[in-house]
Amino acid sequence: MNDEIERTGVDPALASLLDPGEAAALALAELLRADTLLIDERKGRAVARARGLRIQGTLGLLVEARRAGVLGSLRAVLDDLANTGFRVSAPLMAEALRQVGEE
Repeated sequence: MNDEIERTGVDPALASLLDPGEAAALALAELLRADTLLIDERKGRAVARARGLRIQGTLGLLVEARRAGVLGSLRAVLDDLANTGFRVSAPLMAEALRQVGEE
C-alpha cells in the first residue's frame, strides 16, 4: 500500500484515514480545486468537509437529475442500484422520493 500511496501522490495522513479510492478522489478534488466532490461514505464525507470541500452524495445527484428531467423515475434507478448492492436508509430514500414527487 505504501508504494501505491507514493505512486498516486496521496497524502499518507489522508490515506491512513480513508480507503484508497476515497483518499484518491479527495486528493484529486483538492488538486483540481473541484467545486464539488461526489462521495457517499460517512467518514469520507466528514474528512472532505473538514478539508473545506463541498460534497454531494449519489442520492443528491440523482434527485437533481430527476428534477432536471434527466431521469424518468428516481424509484426505478434506486431499485436498480439496490440490486447492485448500493445501500441507503429507508428514511433517506423516502425523503428523496418525496422531493421529486414519487412518494
